[in-house]
This record gives sequence, structure tokens and C-alpha cells, in this order.
Amino acid sequence: MVNPTTKDIRSLTTEFDWGAFLSVFVFGIPHFLRGLHVHGGIIIALNLFSLTPLMMPLDDKGLTVTLLAYLGLFVGVAVAFGVKGSEQYAKALLARGYLFQNPEGELAQAARSKWSIAA
Repeated sequence: MVNPTTKDIRSLTTEFDWGAFLSVFVFGIPHFLRGLHVHGGIIIALNLFSLTPLMMPLDDKGLTVTLLAYLGLFVGVAVAFGVKGSEQYAKALLARGYLFQNPEGELAQAARSKWSIAA
């Protein structure tokens, strides 16, 4: 995608977004850098919420079960962001004035079709 004013080019993929997946485990920093502040805020809130078991009076077994539940939650959120990450980033770029480099090209058409973006 290209910004017609600044000529800034951002490359995207229609596949799994590993940056968005890994962002969950690094406090959402890549989401903030991409301008997806709501997604980054969700990840920060999730990280803060995950600290609550450490403040609870749990025995070793209870703490282990709770931390495994949080790990499952983190992995689930990470997979969801990985699957939808490129789509959300593309929509954010379009909202900021970016355009497809080759709007009639095969890749742009495939992205529009997969992400339900109007031509």
C-alpha cells in the first residue's frame, strides 16, 4: 500500500500476520507502531490483568492452573490477532489515506476479496 501524499510504502500479506501474533507477548508495541491503538490497549489490559493471580493467596496448584489458563488465553488472543492482523492493519492504512499500489492487480483484488474491502 502506498500513501499518495508522502509516497510511503507499506507491504502487507494476506496470510498469517506473525508480527501481530508476537505482539501479544511484547505488550502490544507493534500494534501501537502500526497505529492500531485499540488493539495495543487490549493487549496492555490483558497483560495487566494477567498479574492478578500473583497478588492472590493461591497455593502452588492453584497458581499453576491459573497461569496455564492465562497462557491459553494469551495464545488464543495471539492466534486471533495473527489471523486478523493484516486485515486490521490494511483497513487502518486505508482510513489514513493509503491506497493499493496497483488497485487493478491480482494481489489487490485478492486482498479486497478476502478482507471484504470495497473497490
